[in-house]
Amino acid sequence: MKIRAKRLLLDDEFVSDQTVLIEHGKTIDIYPSRHEQVEHDVHYLVPSYIDLQVNGGGGVLLQEGVTGTDILSVVNAHSIFGSGFVLPTLITNSYRTMQQCTEAIIHARSQTSAVLGVHFEGPWLASAKKGIHIEEHIRAPSDAELALITDKRLGKVFITLAPETVPVDVIADLVAKGVIVSLGHSNATHEQVLAAIDAGATGFTHLYNAMSGLQGRNPGMVGVALGENSTYAGIIVDHHHVSPYAVRLAYQSKSYERLCLVTDAMAHAGSSHEVLPYFDTQITQRDGKLTTPDGSLAGSCLTMHEAVLNMHQDIEVPLAQSVIMATRTPANWLGLFELGRIGINIPSNLLGLNSELAITSHWRHGVLV
Repeated sequence: MKIRAKRLLLDDEFVSDQTVLIEHGKTIDIYPSRHEQVEHDVHYLVPSYIDLQVNGGGGVLLQEGVTGTDILSVVNAHSIFGSGFVLPTLITNSYRTMQQCTEAIIHARSQTSAVLGVHFEGPWLASAKKGIHIEEHIRAPSDAELALITDKRLGKVFITLAPETVPVDVIADLVAKGVIVSLGHSNATHEQVLAAIDAGATGFTHLYNAMSGLQGRNPGMVGVALGENSTYAGIIVDHHHVSPYAVRLAYQSKSYERLCLVTDAMAHAGSSHEVLPYFDTQITQRDGKLTTPDGSLAGSCLTMHEAVLNMHQDIEVPLAQSVIMATRTPANWLGLFELGRIGINIPSNLLGLNSELAITSHWRHGVLV
């Protein structure tokens, strides 16, 4: 199969008038376009997106009783908006629900390559920064939970934890077993954050939100996230979670190579529902903003393509860099260096966009999805 692109994202920039030759799901050649028959013509050709934080979509929230079918429904809902690969995310819940989630992830991974693994956002968080996470489920790690999340069948395991609640030796042990540790929902001092990084934590979950802020005599988690160039950070660019000025500051501090776009999507994403249940309350969508009855922000209904467009059009980041923040950068954080990029002998996970930046085609391993 051949795809001809007026603008092809290669490495850090767009190259004009290129044709991509795909066989058996991989790109085997890239060459200047010529007059020839091709199967697909697109204006822009970019890698398909990778979302590290997907709580739900298409009306489905990953919660108590979660099944493999639920996860596949969420994957399909986000595929429409360019996310070729996701980390289904379980918000703080009971140990039994964590067990159900791991079983569901293993089943879903047997059905599709789109499920890279799992993101456990909690339960090892700080109550002071719990957001909409349920207090009764916030706890210290148990031996059973530590064993559960290190099951190799889960693929990439990404966990958000508060460093003041988890000893550094536990963080180091998790990292040694291949778990990606991200810091968030935390009121930690900058010393505690730095100690967690020394133990192997590599980044921060939804930068600025639910974490200790930057002050002159106490840099907090935000200060360390902006100051430590070796770390990654996810950020929700939906006009509700973070001000444009703060997004721009994060981009300037961390660069597009360390700042990852994430959706933190709830069940409302890709759905026409305005009100959906959440534990014993409900979440309402109004003007693109999700809140609980008391007005608290409750995740987002953002899609990854919207996040890319917001970064490019509103924060005025070059399109190539905005795309990289949703593709190569999250892939690098996960250590999956064949994802999130276009190149020879690399799997063909691609998005075609028209001249107005609307998605027209989506391929996963060379197959239209």
